[in-house]
Amino acid sequence: MEGRFKAMDAQIYTLVGRRTYLRIDLNVLDKNLSILRRQCSPQTDIIAVVKGNAYGHGSVEISRYLESRGVRHFAVATPEEGARLRQAEIKGHIQVFGNAVEEDIPILVKYRLTPTVAELNFLQEWSRTVTSAMNTRNGSQVRKRHQLVLKIDTGMSRNGCQTQDFPSLIQYCLENDLDVHSVMTHFNQGWDNPDFTKHQFNTFMSLTEPYRKHGLKLHVASSSGIAHGYGTDLDFIRFGILLYGLPPDGSVENTELVESQGLRPVLSWRARPTLIKQLPQGRVVGYDNTYMTHGKETIATFGLGFADGFSVLLSGKCVVSLEKDGVQCPVVGKVSMDAITSRLDGPRPSSTTFNIIADDFTSPNSVTQMAATLRTVTSQLTTNLAARLPRVFVSDGLIAAVTKL
Repeated sequence: MEGRFKAMDAQIYTLVGRRTYLRIDLNVLDKNLSILRRQCSPQTDIIAVVKGNAYGHGSVEISRYLESRGVRHFAVATPEEGARLRQAEIKGHIQVFGNAVEEDIPILVKYRLTPTVAELNFLQEWSRTVTSAMNTRNGSQVRKRHQLVLKIDTGMSRNGCQTQDFPSLIQYCLENDLDVHSVMTHFNQGWDNPDFTKHQFNTFMSLTEPYRKHGLKLHVASSSGIAHGYGTDLDFIRFGILLYGLPPDGSVENTELVESQGLRPVLSWRARPTLIKQLPQGRVVGYDNTYMTHGKETIATFGLGFADGFSVLLSGKCVVSLEKDGVQCPVVGKVSMDAITSRLDGPRPSSTTFNIIADDFTSPNSVTQMAATLRTVTSQLTTNLAARLPRVFVSDGLIAAVTKL
């Protein structure tokens, strides 16, 4: 969408062509970015993690905005995610998480994406590809364009090389003149196990120390590291779930920690009913007769469901809330693929806007409390928000961008 318009509720529904949308507040994102920057050393650079469609927020527009705010490094999960950012003209450095495999090399090279490497066989194939390109073009420029990240498994046992294999991998890179952007590890219990996290940190630092003389850059900390102060003075730090103003889960401890830092959720989900009706006592609502009216009730239908990312497991366990006064209305009946139903406190105009997801930490329909209800992580809820949901990006009371299928 070109141009900027006032973020008026009625105009937005007309603009998106649907009675529901995700609202992404770029001012809140900017404030979160500033808060997190202050928790790192001045020499520490930021890697903005925008994998999973920027945790469901919209990777292209989020990356564009962050790049305008001076962020120069991004991280995604797959080469295809990185290619999408390049096609959207994101110019910064883009690292692809996970264990790089040989079949990824063509797309990595084409879109100037940085692989995360754990094995010698990939390094050998990467070296052959880069050497071949250097022989046909300006060698130093090609080498700089095709960097790599080495990852060490310090205890998570998922991605990365084993600790005993790291010296041979880094030595191969040095001997073959491969450009190592950085070396990293990842904490597996950074939020709630300080002893094991310190063990991982110390293991990583001991392994990498002999190679610091070669200018090797390091990063260990994602959001948990920022929250607890692990590795915030190294070369890079990875801003993940905290950038979007969310704790990792619905636990009271982590929620209070995130809120105390002044961070706020960037995303809310808004909707108008597609139908409001009065039902008599004894009427069943939704599939499988899971709810029956107790008297004369006002039932609102919203045109969204589990195909949009509203989990069927929230059936009868969640609320929607009035955008203006916060009145909470229970979701009743079974969540369908494309519809949910809610019992209102009385008749309402069909133009009434409700929060499907509220942008706070304590409402029953906040991401945090929904995660607690479902006993899951917050990022599962936000990354499940479907691509078919329109996303409206708002800044200073104006619509900065709209994305929709």
